[in-house]
Amino acid sequence: MNWIAPVAGLVVAAATIPPLLALYFLRLRRARRTISSTMLWRRATEDLRANAPFQRLRLSILLLLQLLALALVALAIAQPYADIGMRGAQRVVLLIDRSGSMNAQDGGAKTVARIEEAKRIALDRVRDLHGGGIFSGAAPEIAVIAFAGGAEVLAPYTDNAAQVRDAITGIRPTDEASRIGEALELARAFTAVTRPDDPDARPAAPPVIELISDGRIEDLGEQVLREGERLAFRPVGSAGAVNAGVASVAAARDPDRPEQVQVFARLVNWGAEPRRTDVALIVDGDVRGLTPEPVEIPGRASDQRPGESQVGFPAIPLPRAGVIGVRIDADDALANDDIAHVVAAAPRALRLALVGRGAFAIRSALEGLAPAELRTFSLEEWEAAVAQDATLADRFDAVVLDGAVPARLDRGRYLSFAVVPPLAGFEPYGTKESVVVRSTRDEHPLLRYVNLDGLWIGSMLAVAAGADAETVVDASEGAVVLAQSRGPVALVCVTFDPMESNWPFQRSFVNFVANAVDWLAANGRPITDEALRPGDALTARLPSEATRIALAQPDATRIELTVADPSSFAWGPARRAGVYAASWGSGDAAVQSFAVNLDSAREGRIDTVPELTIGTEQVAGQSSPGASRTALWPWLILAAVAVLLLEWWVWLRRS
Repeated sequence: MNWIAPVAGLVVAAATIPPLLALYFLRLRRARRTISSTMLWRRATEDLRANAPFQRLRLSILLLLQLLALALVALAIAQPYADIGMRGAQRVVLLIDRSGSMNAQDGGAKTVARIEEAKRIALDRVRDLHGGGIFSGAAPEIAVIAFAGGAEVLAPYTDNAAQVRDAITGIRPTDEASRIGEALELARAFTAVTRPDDPDARPAAPPVIELISDGRIEDLGEQVLREGERLAFRPVGSAGAVNAGVASVAAARDPDRPEQVQVFARLVNWGAEPRRTDVALIVDGDVRGLTPEPVEIPGRASDQRPGESQVGFPAIPLPRAGVIGVRIDADDALANDDIAHVVAAAPRALRLALVGRGAFAIRSALEGLAPAELRTFSLEEWEAAVAQDATLADRFDAVVLDGAVPARLDRGRYLSFAVVPPLAGFEPYGTKESVVVRSTRDEHPLLRYVNLDGLWIGSMLAVAAGADAETVVDASEGAVVLAQSRGPVALVCVTFDPMESNWPFQRSFVNFVANAVDWLAANGRPITDEALRPGDALTARLPSEATRIALAQPDATRIELTVADPSSFAWGPARRAGVYAASWGSGDAAVQSFAVNLDSAREGRIDTVPELTIGTEQVAGQSSPGASRTALWPWLILAAVAVLLLEWWVWLRRS
């Protein structure tokens, strides 16, 4: 039990109890007598003057009841409370949500971000748990875990309140989706041992888990509280908050006019009512277009599906690389999803090399891409050229190996047919006849507009690939198409000869070759330059001279990076939405941009849930940091009134 205003209670007690005792000390004790004449009144007056002002205090039931009533009132004014939810807890875990929806500006003051309100609630809980009090026991140990797409232990179990406060104030927001599973596992893992220096010691009871969140957690339905675990939910934000945002942006260059770019966007609305909003097209920070009239986004279709609307802009000239953004005028609590970006690569003049037999179907598919250069080599000519210039392969956007197996694959991008590439992890184990495709990864960029339902393969190589190779197309007999990006080498491996199948007669063959060349030219990045999600890593194939890189982040901060192998540049995770720009060279002239967008179709729903369902349990939200407090002062006031009534009854009986 703790006190909210102990000083006020002490002041009231000091101001009332001593005067009451003094009154009893000064009170004259006269017995009632029946007299026959008032002549004795003069004598009684003389007795009053002669009476001593202080007497021995006599035991009185009325005095005891009055003292008790005053004591109860003083205690009530001190406002004691008992934290019933924490009774018996040796440890408390503060799980603080820092996902994208926690950036909504409807915290406690309605203009404060939810993450800041969550930090305030957590700090109040630390003060409550370590505030002390006359009847408080030892303060529990507290751990702080922040979570979004992943979880991070910011403070292990400790009774050092200052350390816990520093961990809470140091929490940085993210735009990631919210998943709690890893956070719960971390909390349980740290609970398994009491102290690192005492591995044999065990806690007396599971910790109390205090979740501070808006409750929009993707994997909450997959979690179950274990025996003895207790969960307290502190909701943050408004239950009536609505939000609209840009779910995705795509940019496509016209095949006939590659300097022209057309932009499409998908808008979502999580509110129950339709929203009308202007939509702006932004290129490299400048507004380049605006919808002629506001676009209407319908209200949400169901509790799990937002309302959606598609919008397209007329083609705009963009003869270079650029960052394209689509922004809506939503005027809602969450601004981070009101704009989304996509990076449009510069028009590419493809440079291709064809090594080996140069089958008619493969050569025709490559010529159909209208490359700026298509050079053909026999295997001997290729190896001789590579021996003279080790960087030859890297100067082509893609090297197509048609039944030819070079002795080694140096840095470069390769599309191979009917050969086992000389790379670690690729091992042949025979051939298979009459193969039919069993499964495909339709979401993979290599299979964009590719339907392999009617594909029949007369003969293919059986290849065992390493763990870092993706099986894009599979059959019962083995992998049909493999993809791998390992350091300076990117590879698409087709394990059969198209001329020994019916593939060249299908439209899917031409689409696949085009997809493979684009995927290799982009070093494994998506063909349409789709934006990354918060929590993803920034990856790119940079020129060999990009060893020192300045990375500009969405919040305008810059960090300096030293890269050992620019061909496999990776940095991350990128936790905030926006545009990241990696620059290098003289005056940072060369720039590679990355777009990271908040997933508004999932994280854009921001109305706070009143209660959580975890497993089979319903956990009601406690609306304030002190919601777990059980106030005792109303009961004390009732007890004081009851004592006064008893005192009045005793006085009446004596009268």
